Amino acid sequence: MLRSPSRSSSTPGTTASPKKHRLGMAGVANLFIRMRRLEDRSKTSSAKRNHIVVDSGEPQTHPTIANNVKEEQQIAVEFTENYVCAGGVNVATLVRATRSELLGRVEGLGANTLADEQWACTISGPKPAPNGTYKVQVRYTAAATKSVARDPCRPVAMDKAKGIPGLMTIVRRNDH
Repeated sequence: MLRSPSRSSSTPGTTASPKKHRLGMAGVANLFIRMRRLEDRSKTSSAKRNHIVVDSGEPQTHPTIANNVKEEQQIAVEFTENYVCAGGVNVATLVRATRSELLGRVEGLGANTLADEQWACTISGPKPAPNGTYKVQVRYTAAATKSVARDPCRPVAMDKAKGIPGLMTIVRRNDH
């Protein structure tokens, strides 16, 4: 039978009493540091829960192009842009800019309009700095297609585009 050197003096039926540790100043300081780190982690995880998410709902097609779209010629596309804004967030402007960029990119594929459009905007912030910047991510999904009708040049469901009041300044765009 194998025994550890510390238990060789005790009999198999008895158990050793647990040692009591006294905390010194360094031990108490380490406890406070660990508590502070846990508190900071909980703040960052709760901050992620405080993101504002605004979306368009179910995929929609503009009525002006709905009858002129051929379903067999559609290409599913998704585009995400990141913004850093100061002073406020105008969701309608950011979604419009993202859609315009997406439409410009799919024109290279031979498409001239978007169908089954859907967007989602996630706003996080403001940072506790004097300028109060917000990080905004706009995700736009659609089906790139060709149509004889002219593209309406505006996103769907703009009535749902609620933002942060204030004069928005775009500080950065697409800075990952």
